[in-house]
Amino acid sequence: MKTPFITKEKAEEIIKQYPTPFHIYDEKGIRQRARDLYKAFSWNKGFKEYFAVKATPNPFILKILKEEGCGVDCSSLTELMMSDCCGFSGSDIMFSSNVTPKADFLKARELGAYINLDDFTHIDYLDDLCGIPETICCRFNPGGHFEIETQIMDNPGEAKYGFTREQLFEGFKVLQQKGAKHFGLHAFLASNTVSNAYYPKLARILFELAVELHEKTGAERADQVYFGSGGFPDVDDAGISDDPSGFLCVAGGDGSDLLGCHWGNFRGG
Repeated sequence: MKTPFITKEKAEEIIKQYPTPFHIYDEKGIRQRARDLYKAFSWNKGFKEYFAVKATPNPFILKILKEEGCGVDCSSLTELMMSDCCGFSGSDIMFSSNVTPKADFLKARELGAYINLDDFTHIDYLDDLCGIPETICCRFNPGGHFEIETQIMDNPGEAKYGFTREQLFEGFKVLQQKGAKHFGLHAFLASNTVSNAYYPKLARILFELAVELHEKTGAERADQVYFGSGGFPDVDDAGISDDPSGFLCVAGGDGSDLLGCHWGNFRGG
């Protein structure tokens, strides 16, 4: 059973000064969770955590995460603007969006963010608007059902997000022709998952895909692999430790030197 970070007595004391409703955040817990995550992946020198701004669009929280070395995952112009105001720029920002307005792409390019294309048609759309950057990322949707230990976790085939497998291979070829030199992969195959088996399975899918894309399209090996989740993992419960064999070593493949994650909220924080 989880122990609250604040006592009932302390909460009642705060209420006397500040009117309800309000949120109280555990800054110590947030910082510790971020540090635990970075410690768990310290074996991977390129690891970076990207926090999904949409989950907690609070500039104070974002500034705390920035101090802990995290980046941000943005999905709208508003989130890009907030991240900019909090001091994030360049490779500290991942922009992942679907049905994206022109202003959003232009802001992402202005900030030098990694742009994560959600749809094959976005290639020409972005190129006509502001050109294809040398580093570009694509979101993968494998279709069908995403299963772990015979349990269906989600149904990516019915989702509106991402390139199909065929589109991804064609997309990498087109992007190279338009000047892209470095590539990233991203996938988000299940929402609000409570199974820790999700992470290594998704990592394996993406690492193996990165190798295949390199072999079949001639693209350089994917520099970045991002996988998304519905929550900030409890590194102890997930079996993540300084020993990578407990987590991503089981992913296999040699498709990437840099691994990034974005999480939707602080589970247990």
